[in-house]
Formats: sequence, structure tokens, C-alpha cells
Amino acid sequence: MSTDNAIDNGFDHPDSKVNKELVALYISTFLLRIGFAASLILFDWILVWGIETALGHEAVNDFGPIFLTSFAAITYLIAEILLTGYYGHRSDKTGAKPIIMWATLGAAFVLLLYSPTSHILITTGLGMTGVILMVLYLSFIHFLHGVVASGKVSPTLGFINFHSHDGNRSLRMAYYANAVLYGRAVGMPLGGALWILYKVDENGISVEEQASRIAKTFPILSVILLLAAALIFFGLKNTPHKDKDQVTDFSIKKDITLAAKVMFEPQRKHLLVPWVALSAIIGSVSLWGPSIAFRAGGEGEEERALNALIPVIVMIVALALPAPIWGKLADSYNRKKILNVGIAGLPVLGIGALIGHPFYKDSISLSNPYLLGSIVPGIMMISALVPVLMSYLGDTAEKDVHDDGRVMSGYHFIVAFGGIVGILVGGLMIGLFALLEDIFHFFGDRNTALLVGFLLFEVILLILVINVILRMPKDLDGGGK
Repeated sequence: MSTDNAIDNGFDHPDSKVNKELVALYISTFLLRIGFAASLILFDWILVWGIETALGHEAVNDFGPIFLTSFAAITYLIAEILLTGYYGHRSDKTGAKPIIMWATLGAAFVLLLYSPTSHILITTGLGMTGVILMVLYLSFIHFLHGVVASGKVSPTLGFINFHSHDGNRSLRMAYYANAVLYGRAVGMPLGGALWILYKVDENGISVEEQASRIAKTFPILSVILLLAAALIFFGLKNTPHKDKDQVTDFSIKKDITLAAKVMFEPQRKHLLVPWVALSAIIGSVSLWGPSIAFRAGGEGEEERALNALIPVIVMIVALALPAPIWGKLADSYNRKKILNVGIAGLPVLGIGALIGHPFYKDSISLSNPYLLGSIVPGIMMISALVPVLMSYLGDTAEKDVHDDGRVMSGYHFIVAFGGIVGILVGGLMIGLFALLEDIFHFFGDRNTALLVGFLLFEVILLILVINVILRMPKDLDGGGK
């Protein structure tokens, strides 16, 4: 379906090594993810800053503030669950380009609405009331961000699938995954750099001045998204769409049910648990990784923003750097064998951590270079899982008619659900370990307790992913041979 449609409608041939439209789409995705990742960092650090300002530095690692952070963070993903079916279904009917344009422009506008967040705490006075009002406002804007930004993923994945076939799908999905990961890898330090550039944590300045400096960071991100929208407008042709008389009325209940059922269909149900668990890992690492490192930075320490970003950058680059290589090998060699590389990454990760332990045991923190160096080889191997699993998913859409967007909206639904699981259960895990530290003093300090809880949660998820992949059907070899 994808190959024939692409040729018939004047698009670049799916066999072409350089597809100009996909290049424009990848770059726009990269820019969009920069804006999202930077806003996510700022979103989390504003919460930490607000809690510290209103309740004191020690309060930020209590179970209550951890719960508030979890609640605010999942609102974006709830919006994705509510609307992912609509956007995927709509893109099949109207074509992908207008939906992608709307999503990108909408996200550029919503980013501006984050700016007043820090002032909520100031105008309502300090204390728990100010924190709750700030969290509620931030949650609402984060939800709006999810409403518009969720329109990008399903149509984008459907667009890529439309331009692909069995011989290049893994590689082209890997390029998309890379655009997302590298966007995060650039966006996270950009968000932190803006925090540092405006000297939000500078000693001796008033809370009011801190709030003003925070507000200045978001307009820069909106400009980046406007550039992404320009690329979409000038670089993409619209995909085929159905006639107007075939368009049905939108029903949230119907489309949520449709999106949820897509991943339970026989040809793709074996992909359900791996994607939930992988999405939980990405969601929890994106939020709790920099959050824990930032919380552990200390009161008034201006360098804590930099220290909080280093581990996230290293881990995301380790995931993204080899992804196209794995995708290319999966297309030209054998998907199942490349999947086995990803599975082997877990024991390599464990062995690396054991070998490196003597070097970082006296300073256990996410920013410790010895800890990071010991786990990078395993992470680079685990990255093989993503392009291969995405290509399997694309194969199932290839067998349907005009359903690229519908199938990918089902994938997006599961990704959003997995992100909620990662944020909520990860928050419960680190909150539990903080509580255990208060009662039994197992770890020596709360910061170490949070880190241990966080890392344990990620390892449990990885074991779950690999256990399910080992039980997947045996007839998924695919690839070139």
C-alpha cells in the first residue's frame, strides 16, 4: 500500500536514498523535540524551584512534592491519550501535512503560556497554597501542550510509513527515532542552558527576580518551533486523503477505543508490552533523571543545573548514536538478529556497572563520569530495540489500506500510556525509597535513596522488555535476508 501510493501521487520513490520530504520532516521533528525537551526540563525545575521557595529545600524530596510533580507531568500524556486516535484517524482522511502544521504552530503558541507559571507563586504568596496554584496552572498549560503536540506524532509516523517499504522501513523509522532522541539530547541542555544563562539560581537575588528570569526562557523555544512549522509548510506534500463524504463525526469514546484496540489486534499484540515498558523507561528517564539530579544539587548551588543535565545527555546520545546503524543492519541483514543485540545489552549493562563500581562507589550520583562510562556500552546495544520494533509495527500498517495514521495512532496511544506508567510508578518508587530512608536510614541520605529507587525501577522495566521480546513469535525475521 505505502509503496504504490507514494509512486502514484508523485512523491519521491520509496527506494530513493534521499527523500527530500522525509529529510524536511526529520528536521522539523528534531526542532519540535528540542522545544519539547527544553520545556520539560524547565517545567520540572520550575516545580522544584517553587517548592523550595515556598516550603524549604528539604521539603522537595518529601513524598507529597514528588506526587505533585508526577501529577503535573502526566497531564501532557493524558491529552495525548484523549486525542491520539483523533489525529491519526483525521490524518488518514485529510492527509498528514495539515495536521502536522496545526500541531507545530499550536505548540509554538502554547510554549508562551508557560512563562507566567513562576509568577503564580509570587502573586499568591508563599506556602502550600501558592505551590498548589502554581502546580494547577502548570498542569493546565502542560495539558494544552499535549493537546496540540499530540497531533504531530501519529501523522508523522504514518507519513514515514507511506514513504517506506520492507527494504528500508527500519532505517527510516530509525532516522525518525534519532530525530526524536537527538532533539531531546539538544533540548534538555538548551533548557538547562537558558536556566543558567538567565542565572535563575544566582545567589542573593529576590524571588521576584528569579520568577522574571524564568519567564524569559520560553519565547526562545517558540521561535524554534516556528522554524519547524516553516519546514513543514515548504518541504512537505500532503498525503492522499479520503473524500469529504467519507469523513465521519469525531467521537472521543469511539476514537480512544479504536486507538486502544489497534495494538491488541493479532498481528501486533506481541508488540504491546515491549512498547509500554520502553515508553515507561523514556518517560521516567526524561522526567525523573534530571529531576533527581537537580534536587540533589543543593540549595543555591548555581552549577546544579549543569550537573543535572550531563547524565541525561550522555544516555540519550548513547541511545541515538548507533540507532541508524542498527536500522540499516536490520533492513539489509536480519531483524531478529539485530533484536538479539538489543537483548544482549542488558547483561552488558549489568557487567559494566559491576566493573565500574569500584571507581564510583564513593560518589554514587547520576553525574559521576565513571558510572556513566560503565553503562554506556550496554545502552548503545539496547538502542537496537527501537528501530526494529518500529519497523515491525510499520509492517502491520503496510497490510492495511489507508491506515498508516490509524495504526500509528494506536502506537502513540500505547507510548503515552507507557509514559504515564513510567512517571507515576517511577515517582512512587523514588518516593517509597525516600520514605524508607527517613525511617530506616539505609542509604545515608535522601539523595542516594532517590537514585537507588530510580535506577532499580529502570532495571525492572528493562528486564520486562527483554523477557517479553524473548517470547515474541519466531516468524518476524524480516529485513533483507
